[in-house]
Parts: sequence; structure tokens; C-alpha cells
Amino acid sequence: MKLSFSLISFNFVVVFLLVHGSSSFNKLHHYCNEAARSDPNLSCDFCIASLEAISKSKNASLEELVEISTVLAMSKATNISRYISQLLKAQNLDKYHTSALQDCLELYADANSTLHDSKCVLKSKDYSKANIDASAAMDSSSTCEDGFKEREGVVSPLTKENNTFFQLTAIILAFINMLSRS
Repeated sequence: MKLSFSLISFNFVVVFLLVHGSSSFNKLHHYCNEAARSDPNLSCDFCIASLEAISKSKNASLEELVEISTVLAMSKATNISRYISQLLKAQNLDKYHTSALQDCLELYADANSTLHDSKCVLKSKDYSKANIDASAAMDSSSTCEDGFKEREGVVSPLTKENNTFFQLTAIILAFINMLSRS
């Protein structure tokens, strides 16, 4: 009798953990799937991988995921700015590359500031303003990349970083749009 009670208790604990563990997993996947369905430029796999890397996202609400995504994008903008600064210190850059990189550095500084503003207005649930701010930040990556395409044969040293930042801001925008509909 004692053994069967212990077995029942053990089974209950296992089922409880599986249900509660998977519900947070499914919630994150659900939001990323919905975000990717709403934006053809957004990769669901990228969304999931980016957010699963942040432990707080596992049990987060949609509102919290927007904030986590915003902080993630701000961190990426800071890292890109540092990388650009390192590239600018290289001795072998021509004037065109130097100018394009300086433009990108300014764009990412502005993007970081704009994302900070977006984070603040999200707290007041001003989704329209948050959307405008996140869109402006997103444009930084495209504008930076386009700066290198103005001259034929020039390859951007920031393509990977620009694409990652674009995806991160696409997550923010998709989540904001989901919030504004709820």
C-alpha cells in the first residue's frame, strides 16, 4: 500500500512538471509562431532561439517578451557599435568604408536610444508610439547595409550583424502588434 501511494505521488509530480514545463515552452513557441506568421521577414526559429537564450523568457507573458526582446535588441545595437568602433580603428580602410562605418555607428547609437524610448512607452501601453520607435530602430540596419551598396563592388562588413538586428526588431514589432490587437 505504501509503495503504491509513493508511486502515485511520484507520477503526479512528474505529470505536474511536464504540464507546467511544457506550457511555458509552448507559450513561447506559440508567440514566435504567431509573430513569424504575421511577418514573412521574421524567422520563427530565430525568434525561439533568441528568446530561449534568456531564462526569464521561458515563463514570460507577451508583455514581458516585448520587453525582453527590446533589451536583447538594445544589447545587440551596443555590440554592433563596439564592433564598428573596432573596424574604424583598422588602418587599411579607405574613405568610403570609413564614412559608411561612421554612418552605421551613428545609426546604431540612434537605434539604441530609440529602443530605450520604445521600452519606456510600452510601460504606458502606448503601442502606436512603441511601434513607431521600433520601426525607426529597425530601419537602422537596412540603412546601414544600403550605405555600403551605394558603390558597386563594395561588400558590407556588417551584413550578418545588420540581419540579426533586423530580425530582433522584427520580433519586437510583431509582438507589439499582437499586444495592440489584444
